[in-house]
Amino acid sequence: MARASMRVSGRVVKRFIVSSAMFAAGCSTPFYLSHDHVTSTPRSPSVDMAVLACEPVAALGVVTPSGIQGLSPTISHALTVALAQGSPPIRVVSMPEVLNRLTDRGLAGEYADLLAGYGRSGIPERERLQRIGAALGSRYLLQPGLAEFSQSLVDKFEFTGLKIVKTRISGLRLWLQVWDTQTGHILSESTGELTVAASVVRQDRTVSLDDIAQKLWSRIIRDGLLAASTGSRPCV
Repeated sequence: MARASMRVSGRVVKRFIVSSAMFAAGCSTPFYLSHDHVTSTPRSPSVDMAVLACEPVAALGVVTPSGIQGLSPTISHALTVALAQGSPPIRVVSMPEVLNRLTDRGLAGEYADLLAGYGRSGIPERERLQRIGAALGSRYLLQPGLAEFSQSLVDKFEFTGLKIVKTRISGLRLWLQVWDTQTGHILSESTGELTVAASVVRQDRTVSLDDIAQKLWSRIIRDGLLAASTGSRPCV
């Protein structure tokens, strides 16, 4: 009986060690769970997909609420990467290049006035839009927006009264509009939200905003801007 008890105890201890090792291994690498949702208006039939795929498309500054305006460069960079990875890929004139070109052409004031007018009414002034589009060589302009970004740290599991795993919850909401610089018409509008849960070992570890923004932009571009597209076509 003693030997049988020892064999049983040995098996229990072995299983406990294996389980502990597996649990420790799982804790050493963050585990991501995410949920996203995108809502888009139908893309206008006037959008020339050949122009969109083959000619440069300018992206204006990210519209953000006060308090999180410092996140704009990260959101803008993530949009540029997501557009380049779309099908068809879109060659975007990045925000720094937009500013440099407009400054060189003496249109920095026009750009500031365009954004100010857009902030008041939600509609860019047509003549300014035409001048800026012409200066940038872009028929289409993208107006991205950051509606919300939040992060929180929560306790996920407990074992014998000790906290074992903490989970960082990140939430992101973005929107994207496409404007025709020739007509002043809005051609497409999409909004999306993404929630990411990542197990962390240290409280100072964060989920990269750039990574989750690229993921959400890719979904918005695929299901909104490029919805029902037939894929890449050769550019002449």
